[in-house]
Amino acid sequence: MRGALRHFIEATTPYKVCDAIGYGVSAIRKATEANCDLILLHLGMTLQDSLVTVSRLRSKLPHVKIVGFSSLSYDLGNRASPSTGFDAIIAQQDGLSKLVETLKALMPEPPRE
Repeated sequence: MRGALRHFIEATTPYKVCDAIGYGVSAIRKATEANCDLILLHLGMTLQDSLVTVSRLRSKLPHVKIVGFSSLSYDLGNRASPSTGFDAIIAQQDGLSKLVETLKALMPEPPRE
C-alpha cells in the first residue's frame, strides 16, 4: 500500500516522497532523519497507536504536515484536529483524488529543492 501511494503522489503532485516507512519508533526515527515536508501516516495500525505515533512525530517535527490515510471502516469523526496532531485525515473510500486535493491544499508552495 505504501509503495502504491508513494508512486501515485509522485506521479500526480510536484512532491517527492522521501521514503516509505513503517510504524512506531522506526517511523519516527526515519521521518526525523529524512527532513520531509509531509508525512502520510497509514492508519492501518490501531487508532490508539496512530495517535501515539503522530503525537511523537508532531513533537519532533512541528513544521511537517501530517496526513492520516485510512483503509479502515471505523468512524474517523473529527480526528484531524490540533489536539491529535493530524493536519488532515482521508478515508480510502474518499479516493485518491481527495488525497491529492488535500495535499495540494496543505502544501500550496512548491516543494523544497
